Amino acid sequence: MSPSEVTPPTQPGDFSPQAAAYARARPPYPAAMVARLVERAKLDACAGPVVEIGAGTGLFTKVLVEAGLEVLAVEPNAAMRERAPSWGERVQWSAGTFDDPGLAPASASWVVAAQALHWAEASTALPALHRLLRPGGHLSALWNIRDTERSPLLLATAARIEALTPGFDEGYRARDWPAFLTSTGHFEAPVVDEVPHVLTLDHARFLDLWRSHNKLNAALGPEAMAGLLTELEALLAADFPGPVEVPYRCRAWTAATVP
Repeated sequence: MSPSEVTPPTQPGDFSPQAAAYARARPPYPAAMVARLVERAKLDACAGPVVEIGAGTGLFTKVLVEAGLEVLAVEPNAAMRERAPSWGERVQWSAGTFDDPGLAPASASWVVAAQALHWAEASTALPALHRLLRPGGHLSALWNIRDTERSPLLLATAARIEALTPGFDEGYRARDWPAFLTSTGHFEAPVVDEVPHVLTLDHARFLDLWRSHNKLNAALGPEAMAGLLTELEALLAADFPGPVEVPYRCRAWTAATVP
């Protein structure tokens, strides 16, 4: 896709126009993080499948499967589900949301949400997730957060975004997730884990990384977004030849259910 190609308008939260770029470009999750979270969730042989809500194109699903787990992957967007790989019987996909996962009460020991819980409303999502979990179950919410201050390329990109949409805020990066998770009284105070990692990208994948950004596409609109991608292509060619490194911090909050 040419950087200057204009894509359809984006509605906040509807990743249909971004699904292809999302599958191509978004970063994986560190296996070390999954290992930590499995310990936090205190899974045993009777735990059954992990429930992943907001599973997208299966990026976190992949590392769960690689850790030997079975997954019930819940994703409301058909375009995202269609781009997920097939893991056979290890993963079962269904349509659903945080408010209505479409699964039986008390059927899960561990619910995970990767790069997704910021779309939920605490007042409706947390009671629904508590109903879904068995007594003593756990909820883990995690995000790959770009470590902008460590990257001249990300700083330059952020400056261009700020010029186009002043005050643009990605919200969840600075959100008080312990307050969110405990706000309804359904979950205990969470424990926090963080694993840094670096993604090496060619120029096309770096541009796709921004194409996949739903909130940015919605804020800019198709023409301004195409203009940003053209600017970034020129920036890469002039100042960042060859593969580029994008640093991330994978950060997770895990909370046990309140009895």
